[in-house]
Amino acid sequence: MLESEPCQCGSGLRFARCCGAEPATLPSPESAALLDAQAQAATKLFNEKKYGEAEALALKLLDLAPNQRLALRVLFEIRKAQTRRPAAEALARRLAALPGTPALRAAANSQLAQFIIAQGRHEEALGPATAALIAAPRDANAHHVMGVVFTETGRLAAGERHYRRALSLLAREDGLVLANTAWNLKLQGRFDEAAALYEKALTLRADNKRGVGGYAQVEFSRGNRERAATLLDEALIRWPDDRTLRLLRALTDLHTGQPQAALDRLADAPETLLAAELSVRGQALDRLGRPLEAVQSHATAKAFTRERAGLAYDSGPWIAKAEALKAYFTADRTLPLPRASPAPRQPVFLLGFPRSGTSLLEQLLAQIPGFAAGDEFAPVADLAALVPALAGAEAKYPEALDHSLAGDGLDLPDRLRARYDGARARLGLARPDIRFITDRAASNPFHLGLIKLLFPEAPIIHVLRHPYDVALSNFAQDRKLEANCHVSLPAIARHYALTMSMLKHYRGQLTLRYLPVRYEDLVTDPATTVNRVAEFIGAGPAPASETLRANAGAFTNPSPQHAALREPIHRRGLYRHHAYLAAMPRLFSDIAETLAPWIAELGYGAQS
Repeated sequence: MLESEPCQCGSGLRFARCCGAEPATLPSPESAALLDAQAQAATKLFNEKKYGEAEALALKLLDLAPNQRLALRVLFEIRKAQTRRPAAEALARRLAALPGTPALRAAANSQLAQFIIAQGRHEEALGPATAALIAAPRDANAHHVMGVVFTETGRLAAGERHYRRALSLLAREDGLVLANTAWNLKLQGRFDEAAALYEKALTLRADNKRGVGGYAQVEFSRGNRERAATLLDEALIRWPDDRTLRLLRALTDLHTGQPQAALDRLADAPETLLAAELSVRGQALDRLGRPLEAVQSHATAKAFTRERAGLAYDSGPWIAKAEALKAYFTADRTLPLPRASPAPRQPVFLLGFPRSGTSLLEQLLAQIPGFAAGDEFAPVADLAALVPALAGAEAKYPEALDHSLAGDGLDLPDRLRARYDGARARLGLARPDIRFITDRAASNPFHLGLIKLLFPEAPIIHVLRHPYDVALSNFAQDRKLEANCHVSLPAIARHYALTMSMLKHYRGQLTLRYLPVRYEDLVTDPATTVNRVAEFIGAGPAPASETLRANAGAFTNPSPQHAALREPIHRRGLYRHHAYLAAMPRLFSDIAETLAPWIAELGYGAQS
């Protein structure tokens, strides 16, 4: 590339003075600092909103010294404001790579992490967020950023610890950090604690729109649905054009039995609807008995997800993982491995592809004395990731389990089980009155081999639903699934088939305490179905059928997220695909071949 060629990142600098700058050709930090006065002038111009002049001066300075920190910061802020993201990210990465004091390195890396977080790329933000903390372990902002990263990647306990540390280091109450901590607690199912923090946070910073939306969601989850609607209505008076608040209000309409109100609210939007809005619109149309329009709305939402968000079904790593697990967890190889010793409190694993009915079964089982709803808190998949380190093995999981055959490795299953039990104790699920804790982590079908080693006698309840209904129900949701399979109907079907193949393998190789339950039976005769499950588990009888059908059981903290949306048991989803096939006969043509073997194997005939 010619030395005069502009850099492809779009910064406005020459390639040779931007992404192509050779470290050996850069001025020394002392030489770059000689331009500080002019760089401060560029900063002053930016603060005065004289953006053209600030940009011109910053470009001039960076052509002389590409490592001039203040000028880089000015140009980064300008490109960020212009939403020229590749350029802004390239500049932020260069800032983070510059040498400097711990405080400067922490600030630059936190800035880079926050920029990446704003793009929704939370896993990628872990690197710079970690670098910021290493540079300045007592920096409150660095802990706050790390709290965001861990919270948004599902590592909630770690996220909470960093938020608490940030508040401790600030030595004062901060509205934004408190609100983010409240959201973390909401995700942990600790709704009462979250509500108290939101009240405090919004007293300190009433202009936090995201905080108001989070508070409304917490109030809805606590059963205060009118309060949630009022919070959102008041917020929309203040911020009438805020799309997130409008979407949350439409969701409130939808989940309080007002689909037409949700549809009308979204119809008032002057702009093109985004994926989440289209999903809610489609759900409202479905409730109103308009399947053709509902499918069109959902299809547009998925196209938006693929084209605008750039998401695609990435099956490769999951297929490779499935093959590795199948190769390892065979009867001959698993039989000699040690098992964990019995424990007084038994997990109950609820298996089923998302939207199969595991959340409904968990809600109903929670109404039986001695049960606690463990939802997807602290999944077994987290333990699988720890196996190599705990086994002292260089091999990856699952091969690292071979090290449990000798020496100190013999107690590996007990150590892993202790971590599993400890996580539930910290969550407050392992109370003296609790005998059974349900576990409905979506990743469990891939980890039945490890589950067999840690919980040899644990009951495994598999909730089955017609595969077309499973695919259609997931198609109608704006919810991220494994491997991004949520992006299309064919991708959902393919991942469903992969998941079912894992279950079939484990059932053929391991002796499991396994009970299949049909969603269709669960909604038509909940009392008989739940009693069959309870008897299989060894628990007491289920409550009266009227109580079950009302599905109004109380949850203690932590509460599963799905408990917020519980409603009396209905039959809306029973063979829902019939109406869609009637409206669009070719709707399932792209997935029929993938799902036909499972429809037959599960016993769903042509009439169902």
